[in-house]
Amino acid sequence: MGRNEHPFKRFLRNRKPGRTAQIQGADKKAEGDAFLFDNTSKESGLLKCFKPVRKIFKHAGKIRDAYTNLQLSERYHLKNKQFEEGQQKIIDEGTIEFRSNGPQFFKNIKTAHKRLKKQLQKVDDSMIADYYKQQLSNIATNLAVSGFTEDMHTNRKLIKILVYNHKLAEKALNGSVPFNTAYLDKLQEAIGKWHDNLVAEELFSTPELNDKPIVAKIKKVNSNVKRSITNLADDFLKKATTVEQPLNA
Repeated sequence: MGRNEHPFKRFLRNRKPGRTAQIQGADKKAEGDAFLFDNTSKESGLLKCFKPVRKIFKHAGKIRDAYTNLQLSERYHLKNKQFEEGQQKIIDEGTIEFRSNGPQFFKNIKTAHKRLKKQLQKVDDSMIADYYKQQLSNIATNLAVSGFTEDMHTNRKLIKILVYNHKLAEKALNGSVPFNTAYLDKLQEAIGKWHDNLVAEELFSTPELNDKPIVAKIKKVNSNVKRSITNLADDFLKKATTVEQPLNA
């Protein structure tokens, strides 16, 4: 199969649960494109095209969550056969259901992309630049007040949308909005680690598992991640818009 094969088709072909994250990643990038144009063009409602795709995300998400839970149980050396069998059952049954709906799901994805492409209109470079400036400013404000709540995870989503779209927007920004991709990627990855650890902490705190030693270990690890995020997020706007020029430039 070719390298350009959609992750959705790869999952239907080989049924590896890890592929569900790639399905979501590929189409979240497309949704990020829609988000950019929905906020900068005169044509509103582009995100409505993705409603059917979001439903597919939910189906894939159930499989991915169970797969992630098994990975976490292995990483933290959890010995709970009943839990592992339950998660594997979710993966197996979810995969069968997903594959049976596969042709319709893929049709929905293609339809959403076609509708989006049909509705897209040309966007002025100045509007894209203003959008990036405003979003970076909003994220800076959010980081200053959000703390380590679900709002922090929202900050990550907003950063990822800007990073996803930067290749599309780079020419429009044309130096008017310096964009430090490396810094922003580092920050969103750190926030992602924090959130993953939070999910793990919640998992091992459930009545079914209630593994206090593992929870304590996760909290210790996450305290270091939180310090890293705090340092990275300090003076966000300056760091996000400061790009060092190569020495041979």
